Amino acid sequence: MTVCLPAEAADDIEAALSKALAPFSSDTDDNPVDRGMWDSRRIRGGSNGRGFAVAPGHADDARLIHDAPACDGTLRPSAPGVCAGGPRALLDFSQPLLASERAAAASWDLWHTLSAVHPAAIPLAEFLDRWHNDPTAFPGDRYADAMFSAYRAQPLIKAYLDHPHSLGLGFLGFLGDTDPSEHPVIGYAGTRAEYIRDTTWPTTPNTDVLTADGWWLEVYERSTEAVHASCEPGLCPHDPPLPAVWPGSEPYLADLPGDTILVRVHCHC
Repeated sequence: MTVCLPAEAADDIEAALSKALAPFSSDTDDNPVDRGMWDSRRIRGGSNGRGFAVAPGHADDARLIHDAPACDGTLRPSAPGVCAGGPRALLDFSQPLLASERAAAASWDLWHTLSAVHPAAIPLAEFLDRWHNDPTAFPGDRYADAMFSAYRAQPLIKAYLDHPHSLGLGFLGFLGDTDPSEHPVIGYAGTRAEYIRDTTWPTTPNTDVLTADGWWLEVYERSTEAVHASCEPGLCPHDPPLPAVWPGSEPYLADLPGDTILVRVHCHC
């Protein structure tokens, strides 16, 4: 979801986020149950392309907001030209998929950079073949845990999959009767431009929005509902600031004043 904060929030983004999101916490006894939208949250969007594209000339602007570290403390650096938020005027809404395209480009560039400094890796297909057909390769490995660990332990594979810019693609596990597949960049036969086209998110992000004046706009596929931070859901006498037709979160955010601070937040509930 996207939190909209006033310009003065720039002095302490984390404190402003906590204040804005507090009325919607599901872990607070004082909040109505129907207003409980989250129980944990983290700033994220710069490393995975689900944030915002940075406007030209502002890549090094200190006002940009970047991802919080992962739960284990791993840093999540933003992909070049992408961020998790900042003043609206510093963000580029001109191309709806630009942030995702830049993140895909970062995943391609990371693979080729690492490939130049690590030994070539044995393909996952060879590990799978041994696991399926050689009973001495991974004895007793019923769920293929040892096989996947051996594949992942290769320096090139580990360095790549451990980096946020691999985008979490190439899930190592069995899904139904289908064998797992490697990350799409590994062994990719096309060009960099073709890879970016093939791995860019297919649609523009459409997130929930928390407005600067306390309305949580919960976005569904064909409708938008609004919950006010100060009122009991269903009894609120205020009119939500919804446009006559919801244009999607990104066009909505693009029309906000330039000093409005936007922050992409991943919430769990």
